[in-house]
Amino acid sequence: MSKKPTSDSLSRKMELINKKVREINERRRGMRVTRIEDELDRQELSNYVRLMGLEQEDISLEPAGEEALVPGGNIFYLTLAVEALIEVVLLYISFSYILAPRPTSLDYLIAAVLMGMFCYLGYIIYTSLRK
Repeated sequence: MSKKPTSDSLSRKMELINKKVREINERRRGMRVTRIEDELDRQELSNYVRLMGLEQEDISLEPAGEEALVPGGNIFYLTLAVEALIEVVLLYISFSYILAPRPTSLDYLIAAVLMGMFCYLGYIIYTSLRK
């Protein structure tokens, strides 16, 4: 004979399952999720629900489709294009200082600062595209 869980234990189990769903959704937020990773997350949740002794009902994860992966619209890509143009300008100015006929130590310092800015902006663009 199987015992039916009491209302208190059922609500506690549902609370734990919802916590697990939030944990999985939070882990997936801001990342590109492949179909395989999506299936593995669903299996993990299914095993957790089975471990709690309940049936899987109305438990859903965020979709792994393209609509969840798009970080922004046209404005996002326009901003990235402007940042890329700034990157090109920084490189041009840096090389103009380095390739001057007789660069001074100040020219090298300015070029180093501009290259630092170039690397920082490149990192920002890289992280924006990864999300």
